[in-house]
This record gives sequence, C-alpha cells and structure tokens, in this order.
Amino acid sequence: MDYKKNNAPTSVITRDTGELEAKTGNIYETVVVASRRANQIGVDLKNELNKKLEEFASYTDNLEEIFENREQIEISKYYERLPKPTLMALQEILENKIRFRIPSQEEIEQAEELARARERAEQEGLAAKAAIRPMPAEKTFDEIIAESHDTPLSEADADKKAKAAKKDAKPKPKAKE
Repeated sequence: MDYKKNNAPTSVITRDTGELEAKTGNIYETVVVASRRANQIGVDLKNELNKKLEEFASYTDNLEEIFENREQIEISKYYERLPKPTLMALQEILENKIRFRIPSQEEIEQAEELARARERAEQEGLAAKAAIRPMPAEKTFDEIIAESHDTPLSEADADKKAKAAKKDAKPKPKAKE
C-alpha cells in the first residue's frame, strides 16, 4: 500500500470513540484491529526504509561519506515526518479500508489445541535430546576440565593439583616492615 497517500494526521488528535465503536460494535475490538494493522504498517515501513537505505550502505570507513550523504539524510527525515503507524491504522478504520473478521469459538478452540500439541511435541523433543546429568560434588575443577578434554587424570594427580590450587588461592601474609 502507498502510505504516502494516506491522509492520516501527523500528530495525535481527539477521536470520537462512538464512531470507532460503530465500525466493529465494540471499542476493544476496534483497538485490537487497529493495533494489528499498525504492526503490519510499521513492519512494511521499516522494510521499505531499510531497502532504500541499503543503497547507501558503505562497507568501508570513510568519514567524508558519513557527513556528506544528504540523500540518505533526506530519506530518513521523510520517513520520520510520516504519520505514525497507529494513526494510519485508525484512519484506515474510519475510511472503511480494513477488512477483518472475528474467528468463531470452534476456530479458536482448534487453534488452542494445535498450540498445545505443538508445545507438548517441543517439550517431548527437548526432553529426549537433553542428557543432563548431575555433577558429583567431590569432583575438582581440574577433573571437570580433564573430562571435557578426554584426558583422564589419576586420583593422585587430581589431589596434587587440587592442593596446589588451594595453596595459590590462600592470601599470603604481608611481610612486616
């Protein structure tokens, strides 16, 4: 859709809630419809802006280009001056440019059941993949590192390294002057 031709105001204005409510029969439904449409408009505008700014993308560090690229600045300012997506969506509702429908209770229940089934499948799949084993409390840091490198340490070596680590960790007393 061409958002440039949208005659939505660029600033917030007071709206007649009765007029908005008349479009759907419920003001809350109108808010939901407007918010979903505003999200669509926002994504479209962002994609359009990114495509236009991609032309100016520089993959080299050139300070002169950063400060002198007036076309890029003009494009950015143009998009900043456009009405906000929420205002555009409300204007579309008032002009009857939006079609929407409310799903039946049966459709809602089917969607919820499908979501629950997907969640169960993900949980079962993750549980099967996860091989989490508890770590024994008596293992030292060196033993854990050794296991990760597949080089087993003997108990004597592990004890020596653990004692050396403890000695290094103790604060040394300061010499008296």
